[in-house]
Amino acid sequence: MYLLDSSAWLVHLFEEPGVEQINQLFDDSEAEINISVLSVPEVYARLRALGREENWSDVWNAYSAVFSNTLSADQTIAQQAILLRANTPQRLPTIDALIAATAAVHGLILVHRDSHLAAIPSAFVDQIQLPAQTFE
Repeated sequence: MYLLDSSAWLVHLFEEPGVEQINQLFDDSEAEINISVLSVPEVYARLRALGREENWSDVWNAYSAVFSNTLSADQTIAQQAILLRANTPQRLPTIDALIAATAAVHGLILVHRDSHLAAIPSAFVDQIQLPAQTFE
């Protein structure tokens, strides 16, 4: 089953490159699609930065209806985030480490479009990396 990082949620929301892969996950009735509670303020912040914060309630209501679970961070996840940061060769921001650790602790496949997350060795968390955003 899956954990969508904030970047993947935004790919779906804004129909950016990689949206087809996320649509396939949502279309699979057997797929369990989760998010980290830490993604909630990140997605809100992106809407706010775009001057679209008035859409937040509609966005949250629509997506909370299709996400299987919103997973919290706890001490186990915090310790796993430390392990991920210690074993990732490049900088891994704290929120990204906590989201990846949430996937690892729960045995979920992390879906993202984030070079920081892609740098985490595959031995620590299974991943699906979406295509990079293109600017035309």
